[in-house]
Amino acid sequence: MKAYTQIPPGTQILIGPAARRRRVLERAVCSVFEGWSYEEIVPPIFDYYDVFIKGMGRGLEEQVYRFIDREGNILALRPEFTSLVAKTAVTRLASSPKPIRLYYSGEVLRFEKPKGGRQREFAQIGIENFGGGKQADTEILLIAVESLQRLGIADFQINLGSVDFFGGIVDRIELPEEQIAKLKSVLNLKDQPGLEALLQALPLEERRKNILRAIPHLTGGREVLQEARSLIRNERSVKSLDHLEEIYSIFDKLGLARHLTIDLGEVRGFDYYTGILFRAYIPQLGFEVASGGRYDGLSATFGEDLTAVGFSFSLDRLEQVATPQLDVAETRATEVSGDAAGFEQALRIRKSGKAVKLCL
Repeated sequence: MKAYTQIPPGTQILIGPAARRRRVLERAVCSVFEGWSYEEIVPPIFDYYDVFIKGMGRGLEEQVYRFIDREGNILALRPEFTSLVAKTAVTRLASSPKPIRLYYSGEVLRFEKPKGGRQREFAQIGIENFGGGKQADTEILLIAVESLQRLGIADFQINLGSVDFFGGIVDRIELPEEQIAKLKSVLNLKDQPGLEALLQALPLEERRKNILRAIPHLTGGREVLQEARSLIRNERSVKSLDHLEEIYSIFDKLGLARHLTIDLGEVRGFDYYTGILFRAYIPQLGFEVASGGRYDGLSATFGEDLTAVGFSFSLDRLEQVATPQLDVAETRATEVSGDAAGFEQALRIRKSGKAVKLCL
């Protein structure tokens, strides 16, 4: 009887007021996206398995729900939107003027152990900009800020970093991939003892070890960029700091710098992103409500190499903090009888644009 009376772990059903809250939240965020000239895209709920593996990388293949159709094709339920949107941008929209600005909203499915803040089925809403220059990085960050403000969330923080800062350092130390993976792992966790133990085992000169020791602490305001400049000289890292400085200066001029934290110790998603990466946090939650960054090169796997940057919100997480600020009014319906006269009255009420409830 379990299959008939319960839903699978990690899924959910929204009914009545909960469903209305979700729709109000979606409309509020979508209105911000549209205000920045982003067009909606509604991609399929499933596509060929290889589409997602190209986009997500093989490290996440165990999270994908896949199946074989009657023609023998290997398909998958969408575990993310970015790959589908990138594929559409370079195929259906190949002749469109650049940049191509698209937004989406809907459910994605990943096989994960259900736990706090993470389900197997969850809702995402986000944007993708294809073919835009470096200025597109600032555009999407400003859109993220306005979206949170539109939801009445005043206290939030965006942690902004760049994989090119760490990438430039890694390029110079020439470590095997296995050791680089271990290094990223301890940096992701900001595990200082683990980092120190790893550094002791690495064949690096002390100056380079000191640079790596400093990375987890490079978090804060503009002063962090100056501190980072004193540590590195390679061109890739320097250019990344120049770009972060430019973004920070714009936020400062707009009076938004209080929402921006430079975090050069953020290297999660290093294999996926190719430039900036960021995560948005709200004090009441212990995990991010949004994440994104630049991922040039993804669209090339589908036929055309376009620059690309984007981000997505977790609607489920946003609801936890945005609900008190949302205007989710109860529908007030006029009750009428279910006889012949009642149906006539019901039609008159509906033509006036009001809600009706038949007493059957």
